[in-house]
Amino acid sequence: MSRASNVHGSAVLIGGTGILVRGPARSGKSALCLSTLRRAASLGLDSALVADDRVEIEAGPHGLVMSAPAALRGLIEISGVGIVPEREAGSAPLALVVDLCAPDAIDRMPEEADASVSILGIPVRLVRLPARSAAFGADVLVSLALADARAAG
Repeated sequence: MSRASNVHGSAVLIGGTGILVRGPARSGKSALCLSTLRRAASLGLDSALVADDRVEIEAGPHGLVMSAPAALRGLIEISGVGIVPEREAGSAPLALVVDLCAPDAIDRMPEEADASVSILGIPVRLVRLPARSAAFGADVLVSLALADARAAG
C-alpha cells in the first residue's frame, strides 16, 4: 500500500532528476522552475514541468514519485503574465528538495545532518537557496542535475 501527500510547491524533471521546490507564497518557486527548464533545455538536457503550485507525492515500492493534480497538469504561473502551458512530465521520481528562504537563513557549508529532509518517512537530499533568485537557483539546479547524470554514468 502506498502513502501520499499533496504539498504546496512546484516540481520539475531535469535530465532524470526530479526536483521539488518549496517556499512561501511569492518566494519564486515557479520562476525558479521556469528558469531551470529553460537553462536545462539550452544545455540539451531533457526537461519538463512536473507540477506548479500543488505537487502530489506518493511513496511506493521504488521511492517517492511526484505528479500534478489533474486540473493543474501542464500549466505554470508566470507572475505578471498569468497561467501558461508548459511541456510536462506525467510523473517524476523525487531526488532533490529545494527550500527557498531568506539568504541569511542559508548556511554557507551546511552540516550533513541538514542535507536531507524526510518526506513520507523517506529521506531526500535537501538544498536551501535564496528566495526570489531564479537565475542563480536555476544554475545550481542544472549543475546538480548534470552531476547526477554523470554519476549515473
